[in-house]
Amino acid sequence: MPIVLSSAYPLNVVTTGDDRRRPLLLINPLGTTVDFWEPMLPELEERNWVIRFDLRGHGLSVGEPILPYTVGELADDALAVLDALEIPRANVMGSSLGGLVATTLAAAVPDRVERLILAATAMRIGTESWWAETVRRVEEFGMAGIVDHLDSVFFSEAWQHTVPDRRESARAMLLDIDPAAYLAGAEALRNADLDDVAHHVRASTLVIVGEDDPVLRHSPATDLLDLIDGSEAVNVSGAKHRVLLEQPELLAQVVNEFLVDPDAH
Repeated sequence: MPIVLSSAYPLNVVTTGDDRRRPLLLINPLGTTVDFWEPMLPELEERNWVIRFDLRGHGLSVGEPILPYTVGELADDALAVLDALEIPRANVMGSSLGGLVATTLAAAVPDRVERLILAATAMRIGTESWWAETVRRVEEFGMAGIVDHLDSVFFSEAWQHTVPDRRESARAMLLDIDPAAYLAGAEALRNADLDDVAHHVRASTLVIVGEDDPVLRHSPATDLLDLIDGSEAVNVSGAKHRVLLEQPELLAQVVNEFLVDPDAH
């Protein structure tokens, strides 16, 4: 059964794998639930105790009201999960919004984060005009107002045609999100900027980038590499913003290898 705990907001937490292995905390992108990670789980669970949680207002992390929040407050949620499970130090992986949260967590409490994996993450996500249009569509049409547009942003055409079942699962997950929860997360992303945060990260860091990711066009992931000492990157040819869903098995292996690499700084 999921573990439900309280930080500033009730959070749905799911743990899988052997709890005697090293803990790996996964932090979701906006508009997803803990199910986002399912394609990577078989590989990740072989070597890690995997901890996932639904972001505020997403999935089973349901409470009222859904108020605006910041990336820093989401980092506090992630820390609350570690505290509730009595985990003194963990490896942490986040994607997109989750990557910004993971970076903020690693910078704020460096003694709690061993190694850091950031996918589809940059100093800031999206432009002001992009977010303004996204918010307008959600306010007017709900999640159906953005799902078709985000297909072209999130996934390469080749991937959509090769694994249509996974594409449909990703679309269904997005459509099931409460629009108010999505708008709250969008506001957090719209105001987020890692300029004053990233250089405080001390954890060994792996940055995973989809080479065709349009979301990072105006703020490339290389900016993170410049600020986080000893960080390294993996570029996935042809992949877009949901790079972890385009190559889940391969990237899970890459993550596992990074987590045991004795030469990681």
